[in-house]
Amino acid sequence: DFISFRHHTYSRNGGEIVLDEVGPRFEMRPFCIKLGTLENIEAAETEWVLRPYMNTARKRNILSDNI
Repeated sequence: DFISFRHHTYSRNGGEIVLDEVGPRFEMRPFCIKLGTLENIEAAETEWVLRPYMNTARKRNILSDNI
């Protein structure tokens, strides 16, 4: 899942509308989406999380104690 950003302008030539891409474009891959505003981010609920970025330190400690 990616979020794409592009900057476009449009102009009218007679009865036709022309769309031009003028700015830089880029894509972002979010790792966490929270519900709420930035002022209250600690109390915001997590709507979506990309699992590869989860902290595995606790799992590593449990595995190392059992060996």
